[in-house]
Amino acid sequence: MLRKLIYPHSLIVTCLMFVLIWFLDIIRINFHFLNPFNETIRDYEITDIVYSRLRSKKNLEIDHRIVLVNSGYPASRDTLRMMTDRIAAAGAKVIAFDIRFEERKDPRIDSMFRQSLLRFENVVLANKVADLEKDEKTFRRQEGCDTFFSNYINTGFVNFVDNDSSTIRYISPREMTEDEECLSFAARVVSMYDPAAAERLSKRNNEVEEIYYSGDQDLFVQLGVHDILYTKPDLRDKIVIIGFVPMNEKDRPIVDMHYTPLNIRYTGHNTPDMYGMVIHANIIKMMLDNTYVVELSFWINLLLTFIFCYFNINLFYQIHRRVSLPFQFITRFLQLGEIILLFFIVAFLFHFYRLKMEVAYWITALLLTFDAVKFYDNGIRKRIKLLERIPYVLPAPRKHPRQIEKPTEVPQEPKPIEEKVSDKQESPKS
Repeated sequence: MLRKLIYPHSLIVTCLMFVLIWFLDIIRINFHFLNPFNETIRDYEITDIVYSRLRSKKNLEIDHRIVLVNSGYPASRDTLRMMTDRIAAAGAKVIAFDIRFEERKDPRIDSMFRQSLLRFENVVLANKVADLEKDEKTFRRQEGCDTFFSNYINTGFVNFVDNDSSTIRYISPREMTEDEECLSFAARVVSMYDPAAAERLSKRNNEVEEIYYSGDQDLFVQLGVHDILYTKPDLRDKIVIIGFVPMNEKDRPIVDMHYTPLNIRYTGHNTPDMYGMVIHANIIKMMLDNTYVVELSFWINLLLTFIFCYFNINLFYQIHRRVSLPFQFITRFLQLGEIILLFFIVAFLFHFYRLKMEVAYWITALLLTFDAVKFYDNGIRKRIKLLERIPYVLPAPRKHPRQIEKPTEVPQEPKPIEEKVSDKQESPKS
């Protein structure tokens, strides 16, 4: 059975293909005139279709655990002080400010605001980690929040993972500075609201987590300054995040807005689609619900890529050997069909199981298979005598003729002849 699955030349082409892909991955061509194209491709993933097209807002239920409060822009610290007191009195479990208090302003108002913050135990302020060291693992310091406010108050950094893409896809739960370990804004909030969820996050021990977006700001309860100060909202046991998130769709300035996979235009973004506070709310919801994105390990991805590449090369090789003229026509249709099938498989697994498969190398190998098979069979194999001697199919093991052993004849002793006495004979007289 194993012999029927191993084709030597297909195996050789697969190994050469992996070397070629590895070489192309190292030497990344980045010409200036290709920059717009490269940026578009880098920003695009198949799972973006799931986020932007396949998920309906009608099926999403509002998460009442997280409340988004619009502070206005710019936020008045005196207003923030009054809002903090009202929110604490309404029974909120955690109050988080997605606002960086970088400097002091009015001494009297700042002092009163600080006193309000200190009266409530579970308060989180936003800061940033800055100045990455040469080891690319440690930051020099935290900044973005004046020590007048941050002393004796919990903080969390609001940095998103910096990568080549402008789309926010990943979050770092924790980072190290020269002095201490720092938690992200979302991880700090979760640690106060649900320690069990924070423990699950810690046990995962991942340097970065891919953000599983549940929805936009309409997924969460939204309140304004008027709702907090002049009404009595029910905030018992809730996470209240205060920041800039206008509720009026017609008046949404581009302040602290980012690109996310939920953008309707998942290729060629032209306008950021989500405020930073809403991204943090999605991250908090992901941690509380334990709905992390499942990613396959590097070795499993490598093995699946090798198997996919090998069987495709073998299929194309068999077509190349048996069908000469329409070879290119048939293989191009196969490539197109497989790419479409891959898109559906990746979207299906992510939509229903949050399983993310990296198929970039699969598609690369698939696109290069046609040319690789022709180049190897017409160029390399015919010029190397050793390859010419290798058969297309492994030969079947030789079957030796079975020797039939003749049974040895054992001489048998002759049986004594028994005299039959006739019933008609009379017995002798006495």
